Amino acid sequence: MTQENGLEKLKSKIRIDLVFKRGKAVRSGALIMHYFIPEEGVEKTHVGVGVPKKSVIMAYRRNRIKRQIKAVIRQREEEILGSLSPGFYMLLYKGKSSVSSESLSLDFQGLLGNFRECD
Repeated sequence: MTQENGLEKLKSKIRIDLVFKRGKAVRSGALIMHYFIPEEGVEKTHVGVGVPKKSVIMAYRRNRIKRQIKAVIRQREEEILGSLSPGFYMLLYKGKSSVSSESLSLDFQGLLGNFRECD
């Protein structure tokens, strides 16, 4: 995720808590996107990725799934910037302990489609 074109990592605990408390959610397959778009003050799209320990117990598998999701985000960066308005987005994986990159890519594509329908 690069900073020069408007896509940044969502790192701040305060912002992540804000997304879960005041935001909305969209689901597609095993991916859930929680998002919060503030009225003003945000110029870039902040994206975070998480895999709950409850869904995938082993840490090396959680980390692998996070890497796969981040790779999908890098591949579809232009599409993300075109379809998501500046704000805070948190992607969560709620599925089995192993997943293919192709199914993650399809779920992500469906997630963006569902997001466009909601807003």
